[in-house]
Amino acid sequence: MTNFVNISASDVCSVERSFEILGGAWTFLVLREALLCNVVRFDDFQSNLGIARQSLRRVLDRLVRNGVMVQQPLQEGGSRKGYFLTDRGRDLLPSLVAAISWGQHWNDTDQYPEKILHKSCGGDLTGGIVCSECKEAIDPRQVTFESRIKRRSKGREKFAKSRYVELALLERQRPCSIAKTMATIGDPWSFLIIRECFYGVRRFDAFQKRLAIASNILATRLKRLVAAGVLELRAHPTQSGISEYRMTEKGLALYDLPLTIIAWGDKWLAGPEGPPLVLTHKQCGNEFRAILWCHECREEVAIDQIDYHVVPSS
Repeated sequence: MTNFVNISASDVCSVERSFEILGGAWTFLVLREALLCNVVRFDDFQSNLGIARQSLRRVLDRLVRNGVMVQQPLQEGGSRKGYFLTDRGRDLLPSLVAAISWGQHWNDTDQYPEKILHKSCGGDLTGGIVCSECKEAIDPRQVTFESRIKRRSKGREKFAKSRYVELALLERQRPCSIAKTMATIGDPWSFLIIRECFYGVRRFDAFQKRLAIASNILATRLKRLVAAGVLELRAHPTQSGISEYRMTEKGLALYDLPLTIIAWGDKWLAGPEGPPLVLTHKQCGNEFRAILWCHECREEVAIDQIDYHVVPSS
């Protein structure tokens, strides 16, 4: 994994800014219910997920506050309100598909297989995240980054109290590919560590310096990522007594998820300066963004063109 540009710790990355809004594992499950299952009622979110009502309230309030959802009456003239996705929220579909695709490929999901299909042709959208220019799958070893903006981020302070959520809680109601993905990398610190890995960071002290993360939190997150098979600890090839954290093939396969979140953040959160990072796909030589693509009919896919269902095994 060479060819990654060394990005300064003061850069504002769309992954970091987006996670200030998205927050973590529970948020992705709430978005699953809203995007893929058309859930709008508070009680339905709560019963479908088994999440504590106070935790759900915090997630929904944050999504409303940041324009991902809006509260509107469930019926015209009614007093009861539901939580409805905005265009900003609907645009998170590629991120959910990326989370499902990784969770399905790298975990045992036979008990409740999830299907995401393109309505117009019936094509399977699993693995449908591609380069917007050449429409090919994106290998992280074939991407370079150019940093355009350098300013100190305030996001790290907001992640200081972020908590890891166990898989058993996320799957309290049923097994789920998104839950398996989020249990691996779904808290903000883990996601930022993965981001740094894609930038080429490998050593403990470098992670700590770039993320301004407490050593105990960093050690716990790295240990968990190694246990999950996303990272592996290797001896430095030339420096005795030095160890490095390297991404495994399982870890490299996560790349679609941060790419889709970068694309979302660049579209909805970038200021007048433009996107803070410019991505170039070496395979085609073009600047690109990650999009959701149907390989069957060769079309970009929008939220109103998908069919999602879960089939419990007999």
